[in-house]
Amino acid sequence: MKFKIVIYFLSIIFFASCKREIPASIKVKVEFENKLNKELPELYLLSVYKNGKVFKKYSRFEKPYIDKEILIDNLTNGIYKFVYLNFLNQTLQKEIIIKENKVYNISINPDYSNYKKFIKSSTIKNLKDGQNIEIIFKRNSCMGSSEGNLIITNDGNDFIAESHGMKIKLNPKEIDLLIKMECELNLLQYGTCTTSDHYIIKSGNLKKEFYDRTCAWEGWTKTNQELDWKTKNGS
Repeated sequence: MKFKIVIYFLSIIFFASCKREIPASIKVKVEFENKLNKELPELYLLSVYKNGKVFKKYSRFEKPYIDKEILIDNLTNGIYKFVYLNFLNQTLQKEIIIKENKVYNISINPDYSNYKKFIKSSTIKNLKDGQNIEIIFKRNSCMGSSEGNLIITNDGNDFIAESHGMKIKLNPKEIDLLIKMECELNLLQYGTCTTSDHYIIKSGNLKKEFYDRTCAWEGWTKTNQELDWKTKNGS
C-alpha cells in the first residue's frame, strides 16, 4: 500500500515538473482585419526578430511558407518583434515580450493601416450640405487601361453616391468605407508594380492626385465591390 502511495506522489511530481518545463510558444494568425474576408492575405514576407536580431523569416514563395496559422515553439524569454509590409507598402510591426512558459497569440493584418489620423481632414467627412466630391480613377497596365468616377454629394445631410448613371444613398458604414479609402490615399508608398492606378480628388477649388503602384491595395476596386452598386439598383 505504501509503495502505491509513493508511486502516486512521484507520478504527480513528474507530471507537474513536465508541465513547468514546456517552453513558451507563439501562435501567429495571418488574417484580414476585415473578418468578412476569409482568404489568406497576400503577405510576401514576415520577419521575426528576437532582442533586435533576426530570428526567423517566413515567405510566401519559399520555405518556411507563410500560412494562416504559424506556430513558433521552444522559445526562451525575450522581446520578439514581427515586421511586415501592409497593402500600402508601409512597414508595420507588433511586439511580444516573453516572460513565462505559455502560449502567446498574435494577429498579423496586412489590410490594417493607421488611416484614422487623417479622418478629421477628410474631404468626404467635411462635406457641407450641397457640396460634393468627385473621385476619378484611371488604371494603366500591360493588360490594358480602365477608368471610372464617383461623385459623393451631401444632400440635406443624406450622402448620395453616383457612378455610371447609378445613384445610391449611403448608410453610415458605407460613408466610413469611403472616408477610409480617401484617407488611405495619403498613406500610399512607392511600389514597383507595372500596373499604375491614378486617383484624382476634386471638390470645389481642391484638387489632389495620388498614384498607387503597390498591386495590393486595390482601394477603388474593393470599395466599389462593398458598395454593391448592381444589387442596390435592382440589376
